[in-house]
Amino acid sequence: MSSFKTITWPFATLGVILSLYALYVEYKISHKNPDEDEFSALCDIESIGASCSSAFAMPEGKLVSYFGIVPQGHLLDVPNAFIGLVYYTYWLALRPIFPVPMTAMVSTLAMTASVFLAYKLLVLHELCILCWSTHIINLRLLLRAYNNVGESKEPVLKEPPKIKRI
Repeated sequence: MSSFKTITWPFATLGVILSLYALYVEYKISHKNPDEDEFSALCDIESIGASCSSAFAMPEGKLVSYFGIVPQGHLLDVPNAFIGLVYYTYWLALRPIFPVPMTAMVSTLAMTASVFLAYKLLVLHELCILCWSTHIINLRLLLRAYNNVGESKEPVLKEPPKIKRI
């Protein structure tokens, strides 16, 4: 049965794939070998002015240090794509074992980061197709999380069937 309430794994799986690719692009950009040809990511589409490479290179590409939670260069100063990878993995593997309100809270944090980053992309006139894709995935997962808040994980006992006497 496919419905808004039951289908989330394709979105979380796509989020994992996009996050892994974003980490790959960030790695290639930051570890550029001078002897290699210039790296061009699949999401860098010059004809429409899209560049995920330039978006990832912005200071906002590492929100943990951007907001001063950890200093730049710290072990925990990870790219947003790594945080996204953890978030989507949570949705795929850990969500069933955590209470529904916890998932709603984690999804709210992810969406808050998405709104901030989307705002920055708009202000800076950056077109990052990969970024906008993850923002849409985060919105979808947030809606799913809040759709579950009122539901209980405990099984509901039904009344046993009545036996007709002959």
